Amino acid sequence: MKKTALLVGGGSKWGAVFTRHLAKQYSIDLITGSDFKCKNVKTHKVNWYELNPPDIENICENLDKEKYDLIFFNQNTGGGPNDVSFEPGNKYPLDHWYFQFWINCQLPYTIVHNLQDKITDNTKIGWMMTGLIDGKERELWKFAGYAATKSTNLHIMRGFADRHPGIFFAMNPLWFPEDRLQEDAIAITETIEKLLPEDNGKALNKDGTVWNI
Repeated sequence: MKKTALLVGGGSKWGAVFTRHLAKQYSIDLITGSDFKCKNVKTHKVNWYELNPPDIENICENLDKEKYDLIFFNQNTGGGPNDVSFEPGNKYPLDHWYFQFWINCQLPYTIVHNLQDKITDNTKIGWMMTGLIDGKERELWKFAGYAATKSTNLHIMRGFADRHPGIFFAMNPLWFPEDRLQEDAIAITETIEKLLPEDNGKALNKDGTVWNI
């Protein structure tokens, strides 16, 4: 029997490569904004820019898998304010800011709570992160909004790890060179497969080493 996974984001770019690779081992539910088709993948297409809490709750209610072995949040609609948004007179729209926080942070939180009956002590629940949240490189303020959503997710992950059944983790991809997408998909899959209950709450680099964040 194939293992089961729910992927949020993963229908385009590196995410699509990762989903196709994972589908060799898993039966997958994929929530994506893309018209993604692949064997062993059931696509639940959404419009990220119109998606609201009742929509995602309805999707969760209609997922037909009894349990998940893996839930992985890879959606990315960016996040502001960034770069020129800090210049005088160039104010970032607050409604866009609210939306980015909902999709990138509140949506995963909502999904975990709505899938409590499908999450076991051994379900692996992960968030794709970014090294930007380290904060040591001052000039990377240009990606402030994006880094802020990822930092929030790190703390959300740790909160669930402390209080909720499952093996929660954060993944630092380091980078995704265009000519290494398949290699990175394999590396991240291997790291996920090796996770054990004692890894609950850890932040990891894609090669499986501990990310000291």
